[in-house]
Amino acid sequence: MPDSLNAIQQAANAMRGARQVMVFAGAGLSAESGLPTFRDQGGLWEGHNVEDVATPAGFQRDPVLVWKFYAQRQERQDQVEPNLGHYALAEMESIFPRFLLVTQNVDNLSERAGSSEIIKIHGDLSELWCTACQRQWTVREPVHSESLQSLSDLPRCSSCGGLARPGIVWFGEMLPSGAMEMSLEFIGEADALISVGTSAMVSGGYGFAEAVKSAGGVFIEVNPAQTYVSHLANIKLSQPSATALPELVRILKQS
Repeated sequence: MPDSLNAIQQAANAMRGARQVMVFAGAGLSAESGLPTFRDQGGLWEGHNVEDVATPAGFQRDPVLVWKFYAQRQERQDQVEPNLGHYALAEMESIFPRFLLVTQNVDNLSERAGSSEIIKIHGDLSELWCTACQRQWTVREPVHSESLQSLSDLPRCSSCGGLARPGIVWFGEMLPSGAMEMSLEFIGEADALISVGTSAMVSGGYGFAEAVKSAGGVFIEVNPAQTYVSHLANIKLSQPSATALPELVRILKQS
């Protein structure tokens, strides 16, 4: 058996009998669908300083620039499709009695693939937040970037008329209320954690790997690259998620 398949078999063996499983996903999962990652060469920060498009101060300084940036991302997510990795994670919901996908991704590809047990800790690209009354709502169609030429063109709240902002957690902001509490409570009782396509550098991967191992669970990493938490992994799957995850699900469903 090739080393790659042997590692996937080991992961499946380690997860057999698991009742509670959490997945922690990052940009690498959606990159395989064609969505660029933030910090890679040619990625979404290309041509923009982080301070200009991903901070509250940047939005206050130039909301038109920020809205154009995120409107283009809204448009892009509608132009791509979920990949086999997304679909495999959705299938895991039916394999384990308790399953939770905690994702750093703000796109809608996991939901489109069928995931429903999901926490989006960095916000949601399809959500808008009112800067005046704090109302939050979901848009069905992307904001069209070419229509955004001045402040008067930007989305507004239908309740109070206040300026809307993208529903993204920017640098320096708190995570959505309850998101981390629910994630940490879940991982504290999990039998297994699968880290997918994330460097885990943001806040040290929120301590999820350390938490599951402290509780006696298994930590499986799916990432072709070495990451901040690779040294903690019980099992490392070095294939892309769209390759490794469907095979892992196939083996799990046989057991």
